[in-house]
Amino acid sequence: MQRQKFHLGLSIFCALSLLIYGCDNQKNGDKQLWISILGGAVGGSFSPFASGVGAVVSKAEPTIRISVEASAGSIENVRRVNRSGDYMGVAFASDVYLGYHGQEVFAEEGKKENIRVITLLYIAYNQFSTLANSDIHQFEDIVGKKIAMGPAGSGSAQTLERLAKLAGIHGKFTPVYKGGTAGSDALRDGQVDGFQWLVSAPNAAIIYVSEIKSIRLIDFDAPAKKYGFYEKYPFYLSGTLPEKVYKNVQPVNTLLMPTVLIAHKDISEETVHTILRHVYAQAGHQTLVTTTPAAKDMTLENAPKAFVIPLHRGAYRFWSEQGVEIPAMAQAVD
Repeated sequence: MQRQKFHLGLSIFCALSLLIYGCDNQKNGDKQLWISILGGAVGGSFSPFASGVGAVVSKAEPTIRISVEASAGSIENVRRVNRSGDYMGVAFASDVYLGYHGQEVFAEEGKKENIRVITLLYIAYNQFSTLANSDIHQFEDIVGKKIAMGPAGSGSAQTLERLAKLAGIHGKFTPVYKGGTAGSDALRDGQVDGFQWLVSAPNAAIIYVSEIKSIRLIDFDAPAKKYGFYEKYPFYLSGTLPEKVYKNVQPVNTLLMPTVLIAHKDISEETVHTILRHVYAQAGHQTLVTTTPAAKDMTLENAPKAFVIPLHRGAYRFWSEQGVEIPAMAQAVD
């Protein structure tokens, strides 16, 4: 309700300003531009990145004001960015690709053709944790168990469901749609048997539960290879959790997912180009790395891993200037 009142007030202000001074919602000039970035659940990786980008840009560019909103996660962000011309959002490359092409969960509602990629933010690691004394030792052991798998509609939940369907065990465990601190609390308190979380590493929610209870992580790379997961879903990567990210917890092989910043196509080229300039400037990038260490993944070499659909025209301009090779599927279409 407060959000609606805010936008109503802003719309009235802009309407009056158009009559008196002029108010352009998509050009920087000397006027302020308001943009919202959609993050994710409390305790996840999306919101810290959304906040970090917002803080860097708002400090460096007073004409751009960025507010951060929480959300249920990746799939919701794809839907909402597609609907609104003043939105950006954090999303998994998988949901960006599937949304743009209208596949899987987006099949009935249609293609999300208004979304565009801006940049890679970080590589997410699938981190499935269980208490050290549980009888879950491999992926198939979740049959008959209660699993906190992230909010409904999140990339975390979708990842587990995709692998479970290929393994033939979908519907044979009880999903509990909690993520972040709510998911780790449920594991700690014995309300669930496992906690599925596709996030950067280290992650605050997993650190929290690991400091109170002894936990172990489950290998998701082995079942992914066994059931042809990477062939069916080429936007996932095979990898290993980094060493020593969690105290007294052994790293495992797991699924990796590029996490990206997307924008509605109607945000101006100059705005997106300006945002990228500030985020990748030495001071801006260092601020992101300091507050969200996973931002170290934001390199020129890693950038193309995010290019799964067309780039926003402002991003296309920026990455072309950096000499980054842009694949055919990511060429600007606007």
